[in-house]
Amino acid sequence: MIVNVQDALASKDIRELTEEKIIIETKNLNFYYVPDVPALKDINIRIPQKKVTAFIGPSGCGKSTLLRCFNRMNDLVPGSFVEGEVIIEGQNIYQDGLRLEKLRNKVGMVFQKSNPFPMSIWENVAFGPRVNGISNKSTLEEMVESALNQADLWREVKDRLEESALDLSGGQQQRLCIARALANKPDIILMDEPASALDPISTGKIEETIEELKNNYSIVIVTHNMQQAARVSDYTAFMMIGEMVEFNDTKRLFTNPEQKLTEEYITGRFG
Repeated sequence: MIVNVQDALASKDIRELTEEKIIIETKNLNFYYVPDVPALKDINIRIPQKKVTAFIGPSGCGKSTLLRCFNRMNDLVPGSFVEGEVIIEGQNIYQDGLRLEKLRNKVGMVFQKSNPFPMSIWENVAFGPRVNGISNKSTLEEMVESALNQADLWREVKDRLEESALDLSGGQQQRLCIARALANKPDIILMDEPASALDPISTGKIEETIEELKNNYSIVIVTHNMQQAARVSDYTAFMMIGEMVEFNDTKRLFTNPEQKLTEEYITGRFG
């Protein structure tokens, strides 16, 4: 039986989560790509600040849809609509009059497939700050270096900043995309299967970068790789057919899940 996450939050086993400062909260969230067919059903979740929260579940379960609700990327899908609330730092981001560009600066996004712009490495990272009105060259240079350092890429590209970003390896391109998101100084970073197309070495670098970034950012990651979720996340949410089955401390969810459906999924009985 699928349970509401509020019931899980009442469990003494995850008392620590209720004591964390919450940065994202959804209240009775439903999302529709088409009328009468909810892709997300009554999602209630509280995501803590400066932690890594992973969403896991089989393909089509709604984890990427939920992630994209946090910066309203789903608004780009014609005819889609939401019911309920998504509250980020105390503000319902679906209220009328919200400036989407301000939201997306606060909530950065890294996609499954790296998507560097066809311009230099430096220009890729400086793009967001320039759009936001920063034009001073020395300020931009500081921001570019800082973002590349945080993405663990500066040492590899500091002598190649004028080269095309498209000349970087796949793993480097993905870390460049992380740097591009960081340059806007977000509070939250969303990552939609950021390592699924990468080799094991590049995947390891992405995971190391995530581990460093959580000291300063709140990170929500969608992954199809349960081992990756276990390695990088502090909390994990398991989803099925648009519903939240269980949300818990990662170690507890993987070693002592509260729901039978969660146990069946993590032990490979389906999915």
